[in-house]
Order: sequence, then C-alpha cells, then structure tokens
Amino acid sequence: MILDTATVDRDVSLTADVCVIGSGAGGAVAAAELAAGGRSVVIVEEGPYVPSAAFTQREERMLPLLYADPNVRTAIDSTVVVSQGAVVGGSTVSSFCVCVRTPPRILAHWAASCGLHGVQIDAMAPHFERVEAAAHVHPMTADDLNANNEKLKTGAERLGFRAYQPAHNRVDCVGCGFCALGCAYDRKSDALTVHVATASRHGATIVPGCRVERIETRDGAASGVSGRFLRTRGDTPRALHVRAGTVVLAAGAVASPALWLRSQLPNPYQQVGRNLHLHPQVVVGAVFGEEIAGWRGIPQSVIVDEFLDLERSVQGGYLLMPFFAHPITAASLLPGFGAHYHQLMGDYARLALATVVLHDRTAGDVELDSSGRVSISYHLGDEDRSDLLDGMRRLADIYFASGAQRVILPFNELIELTHRGDYRGLAEHPFRANDPLLLSYHPQGTLRMGADKKRAVVNGWGEAHEVKRLFVADASIFPTSTAVPPQLSVMAFASRTARYILGNT
Repeated sequence: MILDTATVDRDVSLTADVCVIGSGAGGAVAAAELAAGGRSVVIVEEGPYVPSAAFTQREERMLPLLYADPNVRTAIDSTVVVSQGAVVGGSTVSSFCVCVRTPPRILAHWAASCGLHGVQIDAMAPHFERVEAAAHVHPMTADDLNANNEKLKTGAERLGFRAYQPAHNRVDCVGCGFCALGCAYDRKSDALTVHVATASRHGATIVPGCRVERIETRDGAASGVSGRFLRTRGDTPRALHVRAGTVVLAAGAVASPALWLRSQLPNPYQQVGRNLHLHPQVVVGAVFGEEIAGWRGIPQSVIVDEFLDLERSVQGGYLLMPFFAHPITAASLLPGFGAHYHQLMGDYARLALATVVLHDRTAGDVELDSSGRVSISYHLGDEDRSDLLDGMRRLADIYFASGAQRVILPFNELIELTHRGDYRGLAEHPFRANDPLLLSYHPQGTLRMGADKKRAVVNGWGEAHEVKRLFVADASIFPTSTAVPPQLSVMAFASRTARYILGNT
C-alpha cells in the first residue's frame, strides 16, 4: 500500500517489525525481501511517488521531479556536483540500467583489509544471482548499440583497448532513449517497478513525501523513526512516528550519514560521514561528420575497462563509458560562451559524449554545518587528477580513431582538439572549482563496514557497531569505491543484509 499523503490531516503513528528509510536500490531490495520473508515493513521515502504514467519525457518537468533540490548538491567549494534521485525507487528510476557485479579483486580487498567474512565472490554469488533474477538482468547485445556507443566501441577496438558490453535490467526495451527521465513504458526492472511493488504485495506500507528527521533508540537499540510529511491535506505540518524493532537506513551515502548525525547516534570514533568516494566523472564530447543522434536508443551499452587494472592494483584507474543528455542537460554540460557555444549546440545531432569515471582513491567527508545542512568536502588528489587527465587523452584518441572531426574538453572555456596527439589545454589547464565540471552519481563509503569499530561504522552484515538492530543497506557501507557502476553491488549487499535480519532478529 502506498499512502496518499495528500489525504493526511493528522499526525500518523505506525508500528512494524522493520522500518526502511529510503526506497532506492538498497532500501527497496531490503524491504521486498523482508516483507516476502514475513516481516511487517514500513518504507519511508522523502521523495514523491511518481508512477510511470507521469513520466512525460520532458526535461523541464522530469528533472526537478526526479532530482529534488536536496538531492543535487555541490561540495562546499563547488569542486563536484553530486546528484541522486529523490522519488520512490530512488536513483534506479533515472538510471542507465548498467548492471555489473563488484569485481572479485575489490571484494577480496574488502575481506582482507577490513576483516570481513562472507564477502568474497563465491560467498556473494548467490546474492548477486538472486537480485539479478528479480530484476531480470541479462547481457546486452550488438543490437543494443546506438551510434553514440558504437563510436566509443569502434575507436577502442581500433586502438586495441579492452571493451565489453555489460548486462542491464531492461525487458523488451523500445529504445526511446529517455532512461534518465524515467521509463514511460515500464521496461526498466527498477526498484519502483519490481522491488517496491513486491514489498507492497507482501503487505508493506510505503510512505512517500516524508522526511525522516530522527532515528529513535532505546537501551542502545533502534526503536523506530520520527519525521514530518512534506505534503498534507491543507498543507498543515504533520508528523510521522514509526515504532519498529529494526531500522534499515538506506537513504544514500550522503543522506544516510547526515541523518545519523542529526539523530545524534553514537559516533565515538568519528567515522560517520568519513571515507566518501564519489566515482567522479567528466564528460568529453566529439563532433562527427555524420549524424549521431545520441538521444536515441540505450544510452550506455559498452564499457572500456582497459585502464582499470585491478589485477595490478585495487586502487586507482578509470572506466570510459558512453554518456548522452537531452538538450537542457547537454546545454548545462557543454563548455564555452557566445558564438562558439551557439555553434557547438548547433552540432548537437552530430555530437558523441562519453565520460571518464574514476575509481577514486580520494576520500571526502559528509558533515552538518552549523545550521544542520549537509556539507560535502571533497578535493581530488594528485593521483586521481593524473588519472582524469589520462582518461581525457585516451577518450580523445578513441574518438579520433573512430573518425571524429574534433574533440571538446570539459573545461569552462571551449577547448577543442583537432587530431590525435593534440593535447593542447590538458596539461596546462589548472584544476579549479567547477573547472573541469566533475559529476557524481555514485557516492559511496560514508558508513563503511568492517570488523574494527574504530575504523568502521557497521559490521559485515550492515549492523551498526554502536546501535543494535540498526542496519545500513546502501552504498554507504562500501570500504572503497566499487570501481564499477554500483547499482548491482548495492542490491546484492542489501539482499544479504535482509537475509541476515530474517535469520537473526
């Protein structure tokens, strides 16, 4: 059942076995498995419930609806823009649906460095298999390559760079290209379509449009949550109270530590909000002589992982991935001013876009400022800057190998390269606030898991070291960057935590 908050005309009190905070990849999977396992569940989501019938494919309507302002944040000195979905279903509703398992070397590193048991690839395989089956995850094929993806794949192959087509969680995709604005055709097996629906069928209550303000505790254990509705009948402020013997925190790697801090939960070793990894990325463009029409078809269907060598080192490296945006978003990302900018937008139909996605060593912080608002601190380290510059050069080489006329770098001023080996403006251009524009869709690591409570916030099952029956089931728990798109990792670990809760609480 989804509560229609427009009908709420009084304070609401609910009781459940489990209260789940957040309905994205982690929260929705945990809720679905807990509800299917016989637990009574309440899901509280700050964002609204937006059914697929409301996905209009209009940027000016969907962007503010799917990405509410509190979920599009910049670091305190504008070094990076962090963007996360803010609707029932979370960021999965607007995702590009790339499904890649956590690399075995990353899992082995977490196990060895953090004293974690049962997280190696063999132990995690059943959890991956379970969430893949529920979300209808299957490999992409050559038929899923649009022209934008084909250019990256062709250039990489001509240069001998390793590339592959990942799996995805679409069923009978119509190729409309509007993945980032929600699927109007219900072809995504996302958290909204699959897991929230599963939880609801098993009796869960979904409360959208409600901001959790505090996780309640009693005698050192979680006892529920309190919050307030963002929309009610007559717009009169109303409160929500949920009594629950177990609380699952899954609000994302920015909002989860912020709520922990606002709730004044134990933080004796000051680890809450530390260890923020962002998978920062920059967008590089290329103009071709022929039409690319990158807005048509599946946005991401190939990954170049030549420069992510986890066998050599579990730290550093990057992926190269296609990217495309509809006109409003593209206009905000492309560089330059005046006539040059006008010309570049005029080349929109012949434009290819791709990103350098860092497996970042850099660790930032999520804190609360004096007024209680979220404050993100993240300053890209020298090694990550070097990888980012190398990734830009490699993308330029790939695009020229696939026939590009010119390559556009992601700096504020328009810097165009005209041939392979032409790296003007790269080494010389300083890194400044918002220049180049760093984007993050995959924040991770701020409530990391580990056996040592002096270095970690939760244990290997996601349960807080300092608060009994409080579990975390989102990307906050990852000790390092996952190195790959984290959606499937979040889902698998959330499933693992839910299974633990069912068997042990």
